[in-house]
Amino acid sequence: MYESILKVATGDPEFEFKTRNTPMPLTYMIGRRVNTANAGTIIFMTGVAFPLIITQIISYLVVERIT
Repeated sequence: MYESILKVATGDPEFEFKTRNTPMPLTYMIGRRVNTANAGTIIFMTGVAFPLIITQIISYLVVERIT
């Protein structure tokens, strides 16, 4: 759209409008925060998974003992 406007404004039908986007690299603090978040997620999931596994094993043993 901008290129069409500039072609009409300049009167040059061969006008080209190009842009370049170069993102900045991640900073050390942002990379560290991402790694910490990943570790926190793993710790949380492990903390939830182990009690569930143990609960299933114990409930199986209790049901086996009752029957």
